[in-house]
Amino acid sequence: MINPSTLRAMVQLLDDPDLDVSVAVENRLMEEGESVIDELEALWLNNEFPDSSRYIELVINKIQKNLLHQRFKNWIEQDQPDLIEGWVLVTQLQYPGVKLMDVKSQLNDIKLDAWLLMGNVENDLDRIQILNHVFFEQQGFHGDTSQYHYPDNSFINRVLERKSGNPISLSAIYLSVAQHLGLPVFGINLPQHFVVGFCKIGEAYGGVKNVKAVPLEEVGKVVFYINPYSKGQIFTEENIDSFLKVVNVTPLPQFYMPCSVKDIIKRMLRNLHYSFGETQEKSKRSEVAELMRICGMTDEISSESGDKDDNS
Repeated sequence: MINPSTLRAMVQLLDDPDLDVSVAVENRLMEEGESVIDELEALWLNNEFPDSSRYIELVINKIQKNLLHQRFKNWIEQDQPDLIEGWVLVTQLQYPGVKLMDVKSQLNDIKLDAWLLMGNVENDLDRIQILNHVFFEQQGFHGDTSQYHYPDNSFINRVLERKSGNPISLSAIYLSVAQHLGLPVFGINLPQHFVVGFCKIGEAYGGVKNVKAVPLEEVGKVVFYINPYSKGQIFTEENIDSFLKVVNVTPLPQFYMPCSVKDIIKRMLRNLHYSFGETQEKSKRSEVAELMRICGMTDEISSESGDKDDNS
């Protein structure tokens, strides 16, 4: 680890006119990685070396990007990755200071509010109605119908702050809270409008409290569907049939069944890639594309796919 005095001396060389020197210093800092970020940020914020300020910022960004890519690669390689952890990593593209622990603390507060009201209620539909009351009435979560493709609708910190999001972001928060309450709620990858479903669980996992640990193959038939974008509206398979006819999409089995956590994150990336295209933020769109490549979504990068506006 580089000591503070050596680091300060190295920073002053980042704008050295000798390219070999400046590149060597940058490479050395990149090798140190996360261990030098805090000190570099302090030097940058205090503007102690004005001539090197721009270069310090670039090095910080490069280190953060490298760390993010490695962490996201580690995440995607897990058999059963954590949804919120993956979403926080996606969020760090735009908001690198967002911490997983802080986000989970906010989600736990929502869960606690619902848990206190549920008490000994055992009926599944009643428990969902209580969660809906807490989530939509007390907490105030709602669909963003005016800025559907606003990039902040895809970043978990901003969705939690604004209490507003798109179908998949609201669904991801909703199902995460539900699962922590022991409710078998999973994502449903419905075209153009992501929803969630209340599912049966395989006998081996009956009564399990850690629902998110249940393998997808052990998740059974969907009992009913829930639309978090429309304040928790409950609907049936027949309603999905009607929706697919309206949007002119051929029904496929996977549109009715629970999807994986990785599928949820991939769809978030696809939507975010489209959103940054709409806002003409090319550099951010390229950063999203890099995470898409890590997910094996290279063929989709050139497309303009993304969930269409749905103000229902």
